[in-house]
Amino acid sequence: MATTPAERSRPGKRWPSSGASAGIQNSFWASMVILLFLAGLVVIAEGALELSREVASQEPAHGVDLAIPAAECTFGAVIVAGLLLSFGAHPRTKSTAATNSFKAMKGLMFLAGIVLFLGGALQIIATKDFIEQVALAVVSILFLVTPLCLHFTRR
Repeated sequence: MATTPAERSRPGKRWPSSGASAGIQNSFWASMVILLFLAGLVVIAEGALELSREVASQEPAHGVDLAIPAAECTFGAVIVAGLLLSFGAHPRTKSTAATNSFKAMKGLMFLAGIVLFLGGALQIIATKDFIEQVALAVVSILFLVTPLCLHFTRR
């Protein structure tokens, strides 16, 4: 008489590590991600403003003078967009640290947009170059609109 093999059982559910170390580890990585995101925002703003200054200067611009700020702006945009896309696609049920990190990133981006907008509004009187004003306005609008779009489309 031939025997039929039993069905394979599903693998056991993996439980997250218990204790205080799991919470500390999650909060540590969440804070590191938020710091990386904040650094990306700063690099975008610095690169965009430096690029606008180089374009607006009366001196002839060389390729290297324009390439470095453009690379900074692109690098910051890759960091910010990558983190927003990865955490935006992250299911809310996986971890509270990821959900809270995404909320903090949206809040920081919105706050940075407000700061840039108010700072730019106060500096419009002081700055003479129109292109600097346009770059500041574009970056601040980007920082204000992106978190709002993410908030309302995610609901």
